[in-house]
Amino acid sequence: MKTRDITLISLFVALTAVCAQISIPLPSGVPITLQILAVFLSGAILGSKYGFLSQIVYLLLGTVGIPLFSLGTGGLQILLGLTGGYIWSFPIASFIIGLITEKTSHNSNKQKIFQYGISFFIGLVIIYLFGSVQFYILSNMTYIDTIKVTILPFIIPDLIKIAISVPLAIKIKNSLLKSNLLYI
Repeated sequence: MKTRDITLISLFVALTAVCAQISIPLPSGVPITLQILAVFLSGAILGSKYGFLSQIVYLLLGTVGIPLFSLGTGGLQILLGLTGGYIWSFPIASFIIGLITEKTSHNSNKQKIFQYGISFFIGLVIIYLFGSVQFYILSNMTYIDTIKVTILPFIIPDLIKIAISVPLAIKIKNSLLKSNLLYI
């Protein structure tokens, strides 16, 4: 791994941490954050391997107590708590997004927009699945009630994040490729 790769991974760890601090708490305990946008971008821009690594590093740093998670929290108790499933899913979602998008460099912009949008939607489903299942297991709610609390309030904001992140990811990735700062 080259210094450039470590730098890019570190930038996406930092981006995820910053996006976690942009948070709107909800009564359910599951806040609206911009973390998912960072997960989308990490997979699409860094590819499956480095996107996965960036989210693993984020998860590990937060687990040891560095306050990187939403609202400046950190520690293993967050990962084992009601909302921990969302964070566990970040490396997996980033990896899958990277797998789908890393082979798009020769595609037209129209094809890239479609592939990135589909990959981000699949990543979102992974995040919702992990997050809602852990919430369900640790709460006293039915799964239907869990969905009402952990997924339904987030659909519109997360679709907006997809709409924002698709052109952003394509533009950033193209710029990094042209500058020879990225080799995917």
